[in-house]
Amino acid sequence: MKRPWIVLFAIVLCAGLIAGCATANSIQSARAQLAKAKDAGAVWTAPYEYYAAEANLAHAVLEAEEGSPRQDVDFFLNKSLAHSAKALESTKGGAK
Repeated sequence: MKRPWIVLFAIVLCAGLIAGCATANSIQSARAQLAKAKDAGAVWTAPYEYYAAEANLAHAVLEAEEGSPRQDVDFFLNKSLAHSAKALESTKGGAK
């Protein structure tokens, strides 16, 4: 009788770990793109886009830390990535 519960618990635990890793990878990717934009000078050439990306990334991290559903975290990550891309485009993609 215990065995089905143990198997079910193991499956749920694995699924949770996989989802958590995917969220962490997405956040790290957004951080990398924001750093790339900063290195290219987006703070001065596209301040609105840069700081909007930074704020949305911070909100995504907060949502992830609070255990919010994945779609909530993804919403802010996607906004952050879009603003980072615009900021990077404004700098012509070049580093200082």
